Amino acid sequence: MCNKIWLVFSFSQPANRQSGRVKVLRRLAALGAVSLKNGLYVLPFSEAHQEQFVWLAGEVEQGGGEAVFFECAAIATMTDAAVAAAFCRVRDESYVALAEEARAALAAAAGGEADKELAARLRRLTRRYEAERAIDFFAAAKGPAVAELLEVLAARLAGRDEPGEDDIPGCRPADYQGRVWLTRPGLYVDRLASFWLVRRFIDPAAAIAYADPIAPPPPDAVAFDMAGAAFTHRGPRITFEVMRAAFGLAEAIPERLVAVLRAVDLGDFEAAPPETAGIKRLLDGLCAVAPDDASRLEQGFVLLDALAASYQQS
Repeated sequence: MCNKIWLVFSFSQPANRQSGRVKVLRRLAALGAVSLKNGLYVLPFSEAHQEQFVWLAGEVEQGGGEAVFFECAAIATMTDAAVAAAFCRVRDESYVALAEEARAALAAAAGGEADKELAARLRRLTRRYEAERAIDFFAAAKGPAVAELLEVLAARLAGRDEPGEDDIPGCRPADYQGRVWLTRPGLYVDRLASFWLVRRFIDPAAAIAYADPIAPPPPDAVAFDMAGAAFTHRGPRITFEVMRAAFGLAEAIPERLVAVLRAVDLGDFEAAPPETAGIKRLLDGLCAVAPDDASRLEQGFVLLDALAASYQQS
């Protein structure tokens, strides 16, 4: 798939053919197209997408409407990265909904729901996840968490234990000196805390770079909290605690800090420490006053240093 060329689709239907409009919108959603401004729908270029738009335009015109689509190398009012981010936002909304249903299934498993019903839930969730993943063209952030939740549910149904920290390969900080750490832009709790862990416990001079859906990553970069990354969600654990286990930092990083960050990242506050909601409010405020990632790192590190110190004292 060539991510430097976009396919743009637009259509109109007669006022008395609104059912046809709904049908077209559903087809566009199933293809993974996102709506930009003024009713324009966009897909990254591929021959398969081009063929789908040919058929869809034909169906619109057969129903009395009008359709047009075209290729373009750039969208004048949006960068390629901004267009890719629009795709990720749509997929993340679906992934969040799937994650909530997966957590509900895990709660039902803990509550003793029959294996037959849980297996049916798992099949439905897996089919929906695979459908979303097929149109997740730019590796949206929330996808890996859904995959891990489904893995945990499958393990419980099979009577296996959830993956433990012993299953995470150990890493030596000495092997990660002078490296560039690559993640998605728009830092929030897990990515912010993970790079704090790198700077405080692995390499104080570590550099950070942000993945561009168009440009290739820096050579020899260490990816984290991304699909296919060396360090990302694993089972019920977020990237931060996977890295804590991988580098043997259980004694250096308090478990209560991990519990707070996990709850904020996964949106699971039911069994979280009581201060979690307040810490989330602080993180949200930090993002509001520091819209760029450089500022978030600077201010976020101060917050994480203070939190870690407070837990060490207690």
